[in-house]
Amino acid sequence: MDRRRLLQLAGAFLAAGSAPGALFAQTTQMTMVVPFPPGGGGDILARTVSLPFSEALREIVVIFNRPGAGGNIGTGQGVKSQPDGTTIGYVTNGIMCVNPYLYDRQSFDPLKDLTPVAGLTSIGLVLAVSPKALPDVHTAADLVKHAQARPGETAFASAGPGTTSHLAGILLESEAKLDLNHIPHAGGAAAVKEVLAGRVPFLIDVMPNLKAGTLRALAVTTPSRSALLPEVPTMAEAGLPGVTLYAWDGIAAPKGLSDADVDRFAKAARAALSDKAVRDRLLRMGAEPQFRGPADFRQFIEAEAAKWRPLALMARAQR
Repeated sequence: MDRRRLLQLAGAFLAAGSAPGALFAQTTQMTMVVPFPPGGGGDILARTVSLPFSEALREIVVIFNRPGAGGNIGTGQGVKSQPDGTTIGYVTNGIMCVNPYLYDRQSFDPLKDLTPVAGLTSIGLVLAVSPKALPDVHTAADLVKHAQARPGETAFASAGPGTTSHLAGILLESEAKLDLNHIPHAGGAAAVKEVLAGRVPFLIDVMPNLKAGTLRALAVTTPSRSALLPEVPTMAEAGLPGVTLYAWDGIAAPKGLSDADVDRFAKAARAALSDKAVRDRLLRMGAEPQFRGPADFRQFIEAEAAKWRPLALMARAQR
């Protein structure tokens, strides 16, 4: 990637990102709707990919943050956009596979009203405990034994009702036949803070803090061990094979986008994920680059919906 071109794009990207209506007349532009707050995990992942994505397209990609309702508000806005190749949306497993079953009313059907364009990354989760709260818990089996002896008392933190960290806790509770106490928070950072302080014993989430040794990692939820935490066993290795799931993200467009534009955007996404600097940064954030083309991404979403649906319904019943 040419450094001068990259810096030009970065400057335009930042300027446009701070003022979505500010357009550069000499440059073709498009909008990427990110349905999460600026600075959050989803926003950072989207921005990491959007710059090389824009370079591959030779267009300025303007990030427009429209958070609310677990991503439904921003995604709903994207659904209503014209399928003319000027708007795409950043989507996640929550938006595509959880929200349809979690919310009573939803103005759109993700697979009927959106065109899957490309899968971007897979994001493994980590079961981690606070040494302050659970000094004697060193394995997943230890945690299960501790919780079984205290039904209804052992708490886990989450980033909020219906989030991936909440659903992961529900899955652990179901598979290990536990009675856990869910403590939701306003975002992942707040949940991690409470576990770090020892006020909540554990959580299942993506946490850079683990590398600093401030929390004790017991198991990862991915099918195989994580390159970031190679010493940490999988849930299957820890005796909980049913607790296997991971978050993921991608891009989608309004229904009716032309095949030519779908193909063009998918190729740009593949090129973005092929950039070594981008891949390295994503991996440092715990996100494994995993490109899926339009047809594969649609099939993947359909298969994932069957996995997330029962968890979403259980989360809904707890509200």
